[in-house]
Amino acid sequence: MPYTFFGIQVLFTVGADDVRPRLHQAIAAGGGELEQSLADKRAFWKRLTAVALAGAPRFDLGFWDYVDDPARAELEFDRWSSELEGQTATETDEVGAAPDEAYRLSAKPDYVALTVLFLLEKGGNSDATIAERCDLPEAEWWKRDSFRLLFEAIPSLSFSSVKADAVYLIPGNAQDGLSFDDVHGGGWEYLHQLS
Repeated sequence: MPYTFFGIQVLFTVGADDVRPRLHQAIAAGGGELEQSLADKRAFWKRLTAVALAGAPRFDLGFWDYVDDPARAELEFDRWSSELEGQTATETDEVGAAPDEAYRLSAKPDYVALTVLFLLEKGGNSDATIAERCDLPEAEWWKRDSFRLLFEAIPSLSFSSVKADAVYLIPGNAQDGLSFDDVHGGGWEYLHQLS
């Protein structure tokens, strides 16, 4: 079966509210790699999207992509996943109880990176929903409101037509963050400043 790919990555500034720990809680409550029913999956993505949208006013940098070429869609999903797996603490032994300052250029936690990925059945309900939402004029691609609209589409996905999905939150604990120097010092150059 042919597929399409949809992915969003957004870096939002850390605020005084509880968005960062709530994102970690929502992901942890999702059950990880365990088999989920379609209702469980919908509930997970609704919770996660609601928390992400609470942080939308602080979306600062971002990137999104929709690939409707079946020859590239699975490769794109795998590429994003493998790159994020490599830089994200995903196993219990990797996640510390406190910020790990040894691996950051600066100890000031300014940003958190949230990435969501979907591999959709080409032509299915979910693909049609995302294709319509991604049909934006180029001048709107890097607007904060456009990212909000893209996230708002996630709860309306029909998960029976989603082959794979993934979520990554960097860094891997609820207290840590990426510093301005971490983000602007290299490795994140593909992100666009959101307005």
